[in-house]
Amino acid sequence: MSISSERKLNMGSKTVVINVILAVNALVWYLYFFSFLKTNSSFAGTDFIINIGFSLLAVVLSAVLSTKLIQKIENRLKFLFYWMLVGALLSPISLFVGSASFFSVIIISGLIGVYFGFGFPVLMGYYSATTKNTQRAKTSGLTLFLMTICLFAVTMITKDAVSTAIVLTVWKLGGLIAIMALKPSETKINKEEKVSYKSILKMRSVLLYFAPWLIFSIVNNFAYPVLYSSISAETVTLVATVGTALTGFFAVFFGFLADRFGRKYLLVFGFTLIGLGYATLALFSEYGNVLWLYTVVDSIAWGIFAPLFLLTLWGDIAGKRDSEKFFVIGFLPYLLSNFLGASLGQYVAVSVTNLTVVFSFIGFFLFLTAIPLFMAPETLSEKEINDNELQRYIEKVQKIAEKQKNGK
Repeated sequence: MSISSERKLNMGSKTVVINVILAVNALVWYLYFFSFLKTNSSFAGTDFIINIGFSLLAVVLSAVLSTKLIQKIENRLKFLFYWMLVGALLSPISLFVGSASFFSVIIISGLIGVYFGFGFPVLMGYYSATTKNTQRAKTSGLTLFLMTICLFAVTMITKDAVSTAIVLTVWKLGGLIAIMALKPSETKINKEEKVSYKSILKMRSVLLYFAPWLIFSIVNNFAYPVLYSSISAETVTLVATVGTALTGFFAVFFGFLADRFGRKYLLVFGFTLIGLGYATLALFSEYGNVLWLYTVVDSIAWGIFAPLFLLTLWGDIAGKRDSEKFFVIGFLPYLLSNFLGASLGQYVAVSVTNLTVVFSFIGFFLFLTAIPLFMAPETLSEKEINDNELQRYIEKVQKIAEKQKNGK
């Protein structure tokens, strides 16, 4: 793998392809392995919660450790190359999940968590450093769209532990081969301007975006078990599949809009829409069709939130600073909400009897979470938005001139 830190960075389509391949490869591998671990380990109740909690804790701790070590890394891509190779070597561990003891499953889940957490911040640091602000949201939307397709394909192909081990190993090796073939450019790590987690959490822009994201993640993951407790398992599967597919589609659409008009008011629109979705559930929960209306609304909201909150905003806010720690903070609400949904969410679902009151409260609460966003700064600057408009105008004029030239 030939990597040169001196090479001029190309911000064109090649860079987009590289970033998408890296991100999709990492996300699909982890999300499918995490899902496989949940559905194939022979534990339930408290043991299940311990396993999931241990895995997510391993992600967080290793991610924090990774950002501490980033200043000692000279070459992000070389690190990511070996990280992906380790992932290929680690994939066959899925063979032992079904028959493993409780403590063995804890070790396996911990290894998966440590592996993902250790490399993902470095991956996002490279992703942010090689993506322009005006291209980042659309690249994130494309990443999530392809992730949903690939995740669905992997789910369809894998039938048991053996096929899972083979597919995940090939998946990692395929990503390695693609990166070696493309020969991506390296970016220098900024070792002069160090930032701490404390200083990041004191930043006004971080707090004003982080607070709504945290509240939404927790509330929404408590709401899912309540909503799904009243419908059949088959309907839950169908709704989840349709919702995931729609989210991928909307992520591409809103990614382009976010790079054209900015992030802030799209997020306000998303929070307003999801609040209306829960209000609709509260008023018309007895009608079956309202579930599908909510699914569409929820997919639109996630089509905004996923590319912006997971892959875009924190790179915007970091600016010229290394963004690894920003992304760790931005990823925390998603991890926390997954744990709370798997643990306390089931208890809430059993305890709740009045769905109208619950959904009314959630809808009102989500409306309130949009308030900090009105005070938040737009992370895509006015100059960048105007430059986008100017570039589109120039391209339009060039197309008109080309047509007139060809017409003559």
